[in-house]
Amino acid sequence: MANKKFVYFVSLSSNVPYVLKKALKKAAEENEVSIFFDLDGARVLDKRYLKIMERTHNIDLQKMMQQAMNLGIRFYGCQMNVLIADGLELVEGAELSGVATFLEAAYQADAVLSY
Repeated sequence: MANKKFVYFVSLSSNVPYVLKKALKKAAEENEVSIFFDLDGARVLDKRYLKIMERTHNIDLQKMMQQAMNLGIRFYGCQMNVLIADGLELVEGAELSGVATFLEAAYQADAVLSY
């Protein structure tokens, strides 16, 4: 089976653990995977938020995100949402992007999944 391109669009931070599990599975099958974080979902790209999730939900999102990046999954944070956060501590490896970056990836993808 030929490798495919998957784009996940996450607008709710509560969906991130589920999306990461799905994305890790797709990447392990040697597919190309990108995750775009927008609206509330962009909060996950702040290191401080990851610590809160670990304490309150016993989820090590930081570890899952590192696994994802090690498999080549690219993380994009909407620059409009991420930049307005006061003193944002962006996670290592995440990139800021705009609508044009998302659309380019989405048009080239075999599947775009929104959560």
